[in-house]
Order: sequence, then C-alpha cells, then structure tokens
Amino acid sequence: GHEYFHNWSGNRVTVRDWFQLTLKEGLTVFRDQHFSQDMTSEAVKRIEDVRVVKSAQFVQDAGPMAHPIRPESYIAMDNFYTVTVYNKGAEVIRMYRTLLGRDTFRKAMDLYFERHDGQAVSCDDFRKAMSDASGRDLRQFENWYLQAGTPTVTASSAYNKDTQVYS
Repeated sequence: GHEYFHNWSGNRVTVRDWFQLTLKEGLTVFRDQHFSQDMTSEAVKRIEDVRVVKSAQFVQDAGPMAHPIRPESYIAMDNFYTVTVYNKGAEVIRMYRTLLGRDTFRKAMDLYFERHDGQAVSCDDFRKAMSDASGRDLRQFENWYLQAGTPTVTASSAYNKDTQVYS
C-alpha cells in the first residue's frame, strides 16, 4: 500500500526539497496504516504501529542519531530515510487527525490535495491546509517538526474523598 499511496502524497503532490521528506513519507505511512486498519483490525494494526515506534523510533530519539522529523541539515542524503522521518512523521499526522476529528481532518486533506495537486510543497503548506479547513491556529505544530527527542508528559491528580471528585 505504501508505494500506491505515493501516487497522491509524493507524486501528485511532492515535496519542495529534501527537508520536507517527512511530509511525503510520514503522510504516506499514515495513509498506509489506516488502509491496513480498514482491511484488518484497527486495534491490532495500531498496536503493531506503536511497537515500531517504541522499539525503533524511541531508541533513535534517545541516542546520538536523534533528529527532528524535518531536519535542518544533513551529512548524507540517505541519513534522511529514518524511522523518525517516516514513523514519527506519521504520528504527527495522526495528532492532526486526533485534534481535528475524522471529518474535519478529511475536509483538510481534501483541501490540501485540491490546493496543491501538481505542486511541490512544504510541511508549512500542509499545516496551513489543516488550519484553514478547521479554523484552528495550529502554529504549535511547528515544534513537532523542529525538535528532536521523545516528549515527556507529566500528569498528576488528586482525589477528594469528601466530594468524590478527581482534580
């Protein structure tokens, strides 16, 4: 499925330069993952995808080869074809879909392909289509393209026995 999906995300709409590779590959991985979920089991496919991220991408992010999904420079072009660019890139696309919801994300994807069919684009063009279709300010997504490493989230809660409320 991956190469088939490049008809749209890679061929019909291609990247402006190699630094935008995660747009082509991350979006294609994301689309292939969803196709595979539709053809098999959504839960089983998601578990498989998370295993790849945890076993390969987290390791890359924790080591000396850590890099953002949209690197600013490179030593050799083949250094761009990494699990970070592909799979973490797909996870960033998944975050757009989760944040916007399925219907709005689909509307945004349609807008992206309509606007950019036959063009060479950047990750910023993709983010703008997501923003324009949803009416949401998505500038914070720029951080996902620029920062290496695995985010750490800290959460805390408290339970009040008297009111029986978590906060």
